[in-house]
Amino acid sequence: MLLGIAGIFQLKLNPDMMIFMPNKSEVKDSFDKMNEVFKSGDEMLIVLHTQKDSLDESTSNSIVTLSDTLKSLPGIAYVMSPVMNGEIKDSGFMSEISSLIRHDGKWEVFMSVVADSSLSRKQIKHIESLIINTGMTYDISGTSFMQKRLIDFIIQILFYLPFLAIGLIFFVFRMQMRSFKATFMSVLPAVVGALWTLGLAGWIGGKVSIITAIAPIFTIIIGSADGLHFVSHYLDARAKGEEKKKAVGSTLALVGIPMIITTITSIGGFLSLLLMDTNAVRELAIFTSTGIAFAGLATWFILPLFLINKVSFKAERTEPRISGAGLKKLWGWPALLITIILICVSIFGYSKVKTDFNQLSMFKKSTDVYQSAEAITEIHGGSMPSYVFIQHDNDILDKELKTEIYQFTDSLSQYGKVISPYDVVDKILSQPMMRMLRMMSPDQKIISDLIAQENIPLGHMLDLKQNAVKITILPSEIHHESLSAMKQMVSDIQIPNTSIAITGMSFIMDELNQNMVNNLKNTLIMALGIMFALLFITFRKIVPVLISLISILVTSSFLYGFLGLSGMSLTVMTAMIFSITVGIGVDYAIHLTSVALKLQDVNLAFNYAARPIMTNALGLAIGMTALMTTPLTLHLHISIMMWISMILSMFLSLSLLPTLLRAYLKKKRA
Repeated sequence: MLLGIAGIFQLKLNPDMMIFMPNKSEVKDSFDKMNEVFKSGDEMLIVLHTQKDSLDESTSNSIVTLSDTLKSLPGIAYVMSPVMNGEIKDSGFMSEISSLIRHDGKWEVFMSVVADSSLSRKQIKHIESLIINTGMTYDISGTSFMQKRLIDFIIQILFYLPFLAIGLIFFVFRMQMRSFKATFMSVLPAVVGALWTLGLAGWIGGKVSIITAIAPIFTIIIGSADGLHFVSHYLDARAKGEEKKKAVGSTLALVGIPMIITTITSIGGFLSLLLMDTNAVRELAIFTSTGIAFAGLATWFILPLFLINKVSFKAERTEPRISGAGLKKLWGWPALLITIILICVSIFGYSKVKTDFNQLSMFKKSTDVYQSAEAITEIHGGSMPSYVFIQHDNDILDKELKTEIYQFTDSLSQYGKVISPYDVVDKILSQPMMRMLRMMSPDQKIISDLIAQENIPLGHMLDLKQNAVKITILPSEIHHESLSAMKQMVSDIQIPNTSIAITGMSFIMDELNQNMVNNLKNTLIMALGIMFALLFITFRKIVPVLISLISILVTSSFLYGFLGLSGMSLTVMTAMIFSITVGIGVDYAIHLTSVALKLQDVNLAFNYAARPIMTNALGLAIGMTALMTTPLTLHLHISIMMWISMILSMFLSLSLLPTLLRAYLKKKRA
């Protein structure tokens, strides 16, 4: 225990959004190649709100000082701003890069800060302090800023979320079991499992991301299931007058094997997530599977020792607050009718399922991240940069190539602001002062000299040596349809000796989302295959196995339809709930079916299993409510999906499953 606690303090935080990326991605490869060519990395957009209808000397000096200071910071590749040679100049060609814009009668100042690799949390905090010193209000957007805020959120989550989840589960279990000590013993193995897992992760150098941060929650909530079943049946045995050791023995005889199988099925549900081609989910699968395994070991070996030697309960058992007796009224045709309705409703939602997921959609609208991005989009036209990366075999300034790209960027501008170096170059060359120079020197030489100037960031958009161009797009809206339309526009361009790719974090994450359906099929097939094998090992008969899987299939079907009906997107986070549902839902089926087959009586099995199944489902669902308190939308969606999956799994396991089991046992006896 002490080693586990010490290991927690060795944990490191990982806010990198690249954990969401597929391990094989052409879009990401283009992104990396573009950054390598232009020696650039993270881009951060800043808007300063002057709150003034004219720029006085003090405000202008503050803007100039900020711009010059940002340019001098280590790790900054370049800064695009209206400041040039120590003065604010908002000339025609500079407005293509950044500008001063009147919005609601006030001046807004835009700057783009591009790092040579990635901006650290310390660097971003320093940049924010410099902005605050100007005395102006501001908004910031970009991957680096979002990652900085993610670290803040992860720290908050790790400090309070596990305790909140434990408190909620404890409350539900205590209300049902009517005993503080019994509730404590039910939850203890899961808490130990979570503690050991975090400690182990810390000692081996593991990192905690926004996804793996919820692994302890899953461990505590799911791992408590076996503890609840064991203690509940142990109390039943004690209430019948059995001594401690005998009560533990009879409890293990009744639910020992099912507990082992349910632990393995829960682990199997998570391990099936390893098929998803993203490290974020794979890390969660490993973290949580390890935690559930530790919780299972604690339940099988530590809990019985405590109950025999250390803990005493009153022999009398009070009636539970929730018995589930009302569900018996639904056995038979009502359960079948409800199941058919659920399937029909889910089918209606299939065609409406969306796969929108981007950096901004991870944050709730109430967060400063979301509100800043919205403010910048309103004024500047977009807040999440994407890029078109172009390379030509011979001459990137080829006239035919430029003409084609001009037509392309004109079409692209319908989706947001487009910043093209060709536009910048042509506007510079069209200036009256450039006419004489163009008569004396070729355009390529002039452009080469412009690229070399530090006060114009053209060198980070145009590379004559490698014949490369980087065009920036600031989409006004980011969703799958618009991103797909832009990708199609790029695919339709056929220019000889030229490679054109559209890339950026939004496109990388969109590519990930489009793989979710195939990933979901693969993980579900693997999860169901594991469950089928384990159920067959447990029951040794094919019919009980198929009966036990029906409620899980109905739940998974309804969950998918719910995504379409609710407007929630199928994302890397919501997709994994399906595998988790299979792993947990089958636990309920195993507990009820195994007892029913052992006793050859569905009614008695229901009386034994209904209370712990209902308590666990409610405890798990209410425990997952803790995720609703985080600033992240993806955690909210996980909580909602878990609520639906657990309540529906519990309902079907105690209504549809007994109906089918009763028919099976009746036919078997006949």
